[in-house]
Amino acid sequence: MFLSDPEGAPFTAFWYRAESWPAQRWVVVKCEANSQGTNRRAVVTNRPGAFVLPGAAYDAYADRGESENRNKELKGGLQADRLSDHRYFANLFRLYLHTAAYNLLVHMRRLIEAPLPQDRVPSGWQEVPTEALAGRRRRQHHNRRREHDPLGQGQPCTWRTRLIKVAALVYESTRRVVVRLSSSWPYLGHYQQVSQRILFLQASPDTS
Repeated sequence: MFLSDPEGAPFTAFWYRAESWPAQRWVVVKCEANSQGTNRRAVVTNRPGAFVLPGAAYDAYADRGESENRNKELKGGLQADRLSDHRYFANLFRLYLHTAAYNLLVHMRRLIEAPLPQDRVPSGWQEVPTEALAGRRRRQHHNRRREHDPLGQGQPCTWRTRLIKVAALVYESTRRVVVRLSSSWPYLGHYQQVSQRILFLQASPDTS
């Protein structure tokens, strides 16, 4: 039996038996080609929905790996794997600092997150919850979110290049520290967005 995805996505599914397998198993295959080359991946599953919508079943398995992206952000984006000291508590303290920095990043992303305007949501999507989108529509939605809100949806490397690593002049006095930024800095709007949000929170009354 051979089944193609009804939405026209690059998915297909069929029964397959390897030499070491005692019986046939249902295999969902994703095949696509783009400017970066070919991409071929397969999932072996016994989920009932995979017989009807192989693309949705593949996306469900792919979402299970989303937690690994958080580990990549912590280890790759914030260099939490740089624990080169020979003492345990020294490495533990370094890991504590990396974890605190990551928690701060997650908190800042939530504070400045901007929802996608309705005029940028394709017609017919408003009635469908974001969590229910699948396949190409799901990828398009996330791409629009990242384009509209690069910091709220950004990884640590995005924050580093667009907000943290910037050339500036710092003047210190007995009363204040003045940081001067270039008006031609391409990401000046991001800096103003974050600063205004922080000032707004400081001016708001504490309701806790």
